[in-house]
Amino acid sequence: MMSIYPFVYSLYLSTTRKNLSRPYQKGFIGLENYSTLLKTDLFQQAIQNTLVLTAASIAIELFIGYCIARLFFSIADVPGNGIIRTVYIIPMMVTPVVSGLLWSYILDPTLGIANYILHKIGQQPYGWFATPQTALKSVIMVNVWQWSPFLMLLILAGLMSIPREQYEAAAIDGANFLQIIRHIEVPFLRNVVLIGMIFRVIDNFRMFDVVYVATRGGPGSATEVVSMYTFREMFQFFNVGYGSAAAVIILIMATLVTNILYRFIRGEEADVHQ
Repeated sequence: MMSIYPFVYSLYLSTTRKNLSRPYQKGFIGLENYSTLLKTDLFQQAIQNTLVLTAASIAIELFIGYCIARLFFSIADVPGNGIIRTVYIIPMMVTPVVSGLLWSYILDPTLGIANYILHKIGQQPYGWFATPQTALKSVIMVNVWQWSPFLMLLILAGLMSIPREQYEAAAIDGANFLQIIRHIEVPFLRNVVLIGMIFRVIDNFRMFDVVYVATRGGPGSATEVVSMYTFREMFQFFNVGYGSAAAVIILIMATLVTNILYRFIRGEEADVHQ
């Protein structure tokens, strides 16, 4: 009940003119907020940025997570492996606000250590969060840095669940590395990766902290994401009805994408078993 009531109330607000600066002006307007939102250039840009951020982050995180998980899996018997693994997962323990602040200092175009190092090795300073061409890429980089360990842990757990006999049989049959990945690891990791991707899709669609701390959606609208747009409408312009409509659209988008992922991966799994 504690989660249903806020959702239903937000759904109701999204069909009104509710504005905190004019509290007595509600007025039921149906789907007008949604229609206006979908025609607004800034909101369209926010949707595009959110989709790019989500797709790029998850793709890179999966690649890095698998590579690091494979490395830890191959050195599972090496002394000190647990300590190294613990150090690697530290970024995901840092709160997103702290992560955003940390990287905003590191990537500061004039005082940041990143450009200082580039200067010392004879490279041109990079704009990072300061230019429209690089700002979203920098946000993606920070996102990948923080959450690659999450997918690494899931994939590592999946790898450790594979019976050793599978690898021994593959070695006897002369299977190469790619064949082992395709015929042994992919079937075992499919569900693990699905769970990880669903969590990361939801996280990315509601991502706010890093963007708010590092860029405020700028420069211009280069890093404007749907959650940032919703926050601005509700807490800066007090346009609660309009902001609620944007929040509902976030929910619909996340639900659609996770359902597509689920159906696609389950469909691929059915094809493998046939």
